[in-house]
Amino acid sequence: MPTVNVAAICDDLGNRFRAVARIAFRCVWGYVLIVGPLWLAIGTCLIATGIPAVAAEPPVVAVLVRPDAPELDRHAAGELCGYLKKLYGSNSMPAENPGADAEIVFLIGSPTTNPAVAKALGPGGWPEVSDQGIVLKRADVDGKPALVVGGGSPKATLWAVYELVSRWGVRYLLHGDVFPESPGTLRLPEEDVVLEPKLRVRQWRVINDFACGPESWGMVDYRPVLDQLAKLKFNRVFLSIWTYQPFLHFEHKGVKRQSAWLWFKYRYPITDDMIGRQLFDNRPEFWNPDLPYGTGYEELAAAGERLVHELMAHAHGRGMQCVMTANPLEYPTEFAPLLADSQPIRQLGGETIVPGPKLPPDDPGLTDLATAVLRATVNTYPEVDYLLLCMPEHRQWESLDEQAWNALDAKYDLGRITSLDQMLAAAAQRPDVPGGAERAVREVKGDLVMLRFYDRLLSECHALEGTKRPDMKFIYCAVAEELFPVLPRILPPGSETLNFLAYTPARVVKRREAIARLDTRTVPATLIFTLHDDNIGLLPALTTGSLHELTKDLRRHGWAGFSTRYWLIGDHDPCVAYLAQAAWDAAATPEGVYRDHVRAACGEAAVPDMLAMFEAVEKTSILLEWDGLGLGFPVPDMMMKHAQPGPMPEYCVEARRGYQNALEAAHRARQKTPDGRAGYIDYWIGRLEFGVGYFDAIDAMHRGATAEQAGQRAEAIQRADEALAHARAALESYARTARDRSDYGGIAVMNEYVYRPLREKAAGLKQK
Repeated sequence: MPTVNVAAICDDLGNRFRAVARIAFRCVWGYVLIVGPLWLAIGTCLIATGIPAVAAEPPVVAVLVRPDAPELDRHAAGELCGYLKKLYGSNSMPAENPGADAEIVFLIGSPTTNPAVAKALGPGGWPEVSDQGIVLKRADVDGKPALVVGGGSPKATLWAVYELVSRWGVRYLLHGDVFPESPGTLRLPEEDVVLEPKLRVRQWRVINDFACGPESWGMVDYRPVLDQLAKLKFNRVFLSIWTYQPFLHFEHKGVKRQSAWLWFKYRYPITDDMIGRQLFDNRPEFWNPDLPYGTGYEELAAAGERLVHELMAHAHGRGMQCVMTANPLEYPTEFAPLLADSQPIRQLGGETIVPGPKLPPDDPGLTDLATAVLRATVNTYPEVDYLLLCMPEHRQWESLDEQAWNALDAKYDLGRITSLDQMLAAAAQRPDVPGGAERAVREVKGDLVMLRFYDRLLSECHALEGTKRPDMKFIYCAVAEELFPVLPRILPPGSETLNFLAYTPARVVKRREAIARLDTRTVPATLIFTLHDDNIGLLPALTTGSLHELTKDLRRHGWAGFSTRYWLIGDHDPCVAYLAQAAWDAAATPEGVYRDHVRAACGEAAVPDMLAMFEAVEKTSILLEWDGLGLGFPVPDMMMKHAQPGPMPEYCVEARRGYQNALEAAHRARQKTPDGRAGYIDYWIGRLEFGVGYFDAIDAMHRGATAEQAGQRAEAIQRADEALAHARAALESYARTARDRSDYGGIAVMNEYVYRPLREKAAGLKQK
């Protein structure tokens, strides 16, 4: 990845030469003030042709911010100074006054946080902006050219700095910045800039689940990614907490929580003979670096809570709000004695409990336990901005839908809007539902009862009264779309919704008409944007085209924004770059963003082939969304389930071809890219080699199972060896590419579920 910076080139020439150069530069600036537009046009042309227009010495720059300004304003000033140093060699530091030798002045903040801004702009000079509005406005300070870099709030001021820096050619990736090879001369924008977002909620999910997801991240992993997301103007993080994880301790009626684990209780040994061993530390199994390994529950839970506090503190320090899941209806198994009826929920390797079918939602014992969970959540994490209340994946109490409807109708007069029969009839007509119309109807019934449960818990039982956050706001997640019309009446004031219309982006596009059903005038709504999840597991993925269509719909129907869902992040720089721009610019397109993205990272010559590569990866992703759902799901049988006689399924053949086409395009782009700028393409080459090799292993598995069924032992052994060799090569390519904790987790998972089982299979056949 290119990180070429222009630094000061005359620092060692002596004071006399510096004085002469400074006088010359002041003369140049006098000329600029007379013929500025012409000078800027010439500079732009020089930069466009790759000829840097760099002064003999960097200008003396003043970055002004008050020492008592909000922390985000001061952070913004420090960030600007850092980029001025990297790009132009300017050794400026945040200060309150410009100093006599300053030649260019940057004023950080707004009239309310920096009086120098009000003075420079004069009465009426500050534009009317929202709390997310960005302002870049030229001014004059004591006859010196100046630029106000601010916003309608401190977080918007920080975004304004990053917006300015992006206009100097820097591009923000999830793993770091890409700097222009020749940034040219420090220049101020030719025109004033005032920006407001088209989508006000730009949310990034953290923690979540699985070793290949951010459940495995510590703060050393989170900090740089959150910093990059702030540069991309994301403004929320969603801490997706699961009941089994060690992030919430609570006690109730003498029962204490005593157990917790990671990634559904699965284990991923780190051994000397595994592929990618060099990526891991000396712990005997893969583990979150901020959590103690092999200790008791109390130490694990204390470290888990500390990690969550640190994560939210860093997010808040970058201008982001924090949302956290609350799970008032799912509990560790030790709380079963407190419920008159409970049933186990076995998810992969772990087990929790939920209310049993004989326990009504208004049962006093259940109400008390659910209240205890909510109280523990807000008292443990009072700094959280929203709690998220989910509809259970496996709906409960469906038979009580009429009772719930009658209670809500009597309280909120829902009958004026629709009827229960109408909603159920609409659910029965919902198209393309996995599980059919019956599942959609069950969702409506179950969600209606859950809405009544939450309504009673919060507004009648006053569950948060007397806690550290009785004013907590809530986001209701994954409510069945047929209930959209009644939500504005039911939900508490200040509530929002997070919506899950289908499992993958291409499937949501098929259901896009549902986006128009929610009245967003009173209830802000966000949509889950899946970047990488169960759809294709750990294989390369890109979903920008589908998300582009959905982004247009969100803007058209007044939705607040989106929330990402992912395990891996390495594949998604182009998609995240698009989302970041499209949230502010309705004219943004995937191709336009891709071209800019690749041009910055790799150079102009690589653009056509990289666009072809992105197109092939996206087509393959859509194919697997429809035909290969769960293909690479990281569970014990992820590879061995393919040991089926008969040819590899046609969709797998097509997917392998798609990855191969993408790989060939990436190699063509690599040939046109200098080594110093090829890191971005080399990443994709490794990922695509992994994708092709994974399907080669699946193909060999099918051929081996066919031979084994036919009693052809020699060929079965040969195919088992081929599958093992393909898997090894694929994992070696992935390990060569690995850049972050999710990649390491993915490699640990596939050693356990792909490489080791294939090795055992090959050895077993040879022993027969």
